[in-house]
Amino acid sequence: MMNQRLHLWIVILATALTAYGCSPREESPQGESKNKVKEAVKEAVTQDFKVYEGAKESLKESQDKSKSEIEAVDKELQQ
Repeated sequence: MMNQRLHLWIVILATALTAYGCSPREESPQGESKNKVKEAVKEAVTQDFKVYEGAKESLKESQDKSKSEIEAVDKELQQ
């Protein structure tokens, strides 16, 4: 699912960059506007990676907790 979201974001960003690059130069002032676009693209791309890393860490914590609970039950059964 995350892979599909990443592909979707890449397509959206490629479309946006293409549209921005094809716009007439008189309508878009250089400098500050260009930096804002770069920051928006950077944020959009890194946002999914941050979500992925958070989910991965949460899954690891959940697995560790489950493993420790299973080990505790096994110890009780052995006694």
